Amino acid sequence: MRHRHIREGYEDTVAAVEDVLARGTVDDWRELAARIRADPDGPAARALQVVLDHVPMYGTTAIWRDFLARVRADRPA
Repeated sequence: MRHRHIREGYEDTVAAVEDVLARGTVDDWRELAARIRADPDGPAARALQVVLDHVPMYGTTAIWRDFLARVRADRPA
Protein backbone atom coordinates (compact mmCIF):
# COMPACT_ATOMS: atom_id res chain seq x y z
CA MET A 1 0.00 0.00 0.00
CA ARG A 2 1.29 3.45 -0.80
CA HIS A 3 1.09 5.50 2.38
CA ARG A 4 0.49 9.19 2.62
CA HIS A 5 3.44 11.04 4.13
CA ILE A 6 5.36 7.80 4.82
CA ARG A 7 8.62 7.09 3.03
CA GLU A 8 9.06 3.76 1.29
CA GLY A 9 10.71 1.15 3.48
CA TYR A 10 8.84 2.14 6.62
CA GLU A 11 5.90 -0.23 6.22
CA ASP A 12 6.21 -1.58 9.76
CA THR A 13 5.94 1.75 11.57
CA VAL A 14 3.02 2.72 13.77
CA ALA A 15 1.94 5.35 11.22
CA ALA A 16 2.01 2.86 8.34
CA VAL A 17 0.09 0.19 10.25
CA GLU A 18 -2.50 2.74 11.34
CA ASP A 19 -2.84 3.84 7.72
CA VAL A 20 -3.37 0.23 6.56
CA LEU A 21 -6.08 -0.34 9.17
CA ALA A 22 -7.82 2.98 8.50
CA ARG A 23 -7.79 3.11 4.71
CA GLY A 24 -6.22 -0.08 3.39
CA THR A 25 -7.88 -2.64 1.17
CA VAL A 26 -8.49 -6.27 2.06
CA ASP A 27 -5.29 -7.11 0.16
CA ASP A 28 -3.38 -4.61 2.31
CA TRP A 29 -4.82 -6.23 5.42
CA ARG A 30 -3.78 -9.67 4.12
CA GLU A 31 -0.23 -8.44 3.53
CA LEU A 32 -0.04 -7.01 7.05
CA ALA A 33 -1.47 -10.23 8.51
CA ALA A 34 1.11 -12.31 6.62
CA ARG A 35 3.99 -10.20 7.96
CA ILE A 36 2.65 -10.58 11.49
CA ARG A 37 2.11 -14.34 11.12
CA ALA A 38 5.71 -14.67 9.94
CA ASP A 39 7.03 -12.75 12.96
CA PRO A 40 4.46 -12.36 15.78
CA ASP A 41 6.90 -10.31 17.85
CA GLY A 42 8.44 -8.35 15.00
CA PRO A 43 8.18 -4.68 14.08
CA ALA A 44 4.80 -4.96 12.33
CA ALA A 45 3.28 -6.81 15.29
CA ARG A 46 4.70 -4.29 17.76
CA ALA A 47 3.41 -1.40 15.66
CA LEU A 48 -0.01 -3.06 15.46
CA GLN A 49 -0.07 -3.43 19.26
CA VAL A 50 0.59 0.30 19.67
CA VAL A 51 -2.19 1.16 17.22
CA LEU A 52 -4.61 -1.18 18.96
CA ASP A 53 -3.75 0.30 22.37
CA HIS A 54 -4.04 3.95 21.33
CA VAL A 55 -6.26 4.33 18.26
CA PRO A 56 -9.74 2.88 18.66
CA MET A 57 -11.38 2.07 15.33
CA TYR A 58 -14.94 0.82 15.33
CA GLY A 59 -14.91 -2.91 14.58
CA THR A 60 -11.37 -2.91 13.26
CA THR A 61 -9.68 -2.80 16.65
CA ALA A 62 -11.55 -5.87 17.92
CA ILE A 63 -10.77 -7.91 14.79
CA TRP A 64 -7.06 -7.13 14.84
CA ARG A 65 -6.74 -7.51 18.62
CA ASP A 66 -8.19 -11.03 18.33
CA PHE A 67 -5.95 -11.83 15.35
CA LEU A 68 -2.80 -10.69 17.16
CA ALA A 69 -3.68 -12.68 20.28
CA ARG A 70 -4.32 -15.85 18.24
CA VAL A 71 -1.11 -15.50 16.23
CA ARG A 72 0.96 -14.94 19.36
CA ALA A 73 -0.72 -17.87 21.15
CA ASP A 74 -0.01 -20.19 18.18
CA ARG A 75 3.69 -19.33 17.85
CA PRO A 76 6.17 -22.09 18.64
CA ALA A 77 7.62 -22.05 22.15
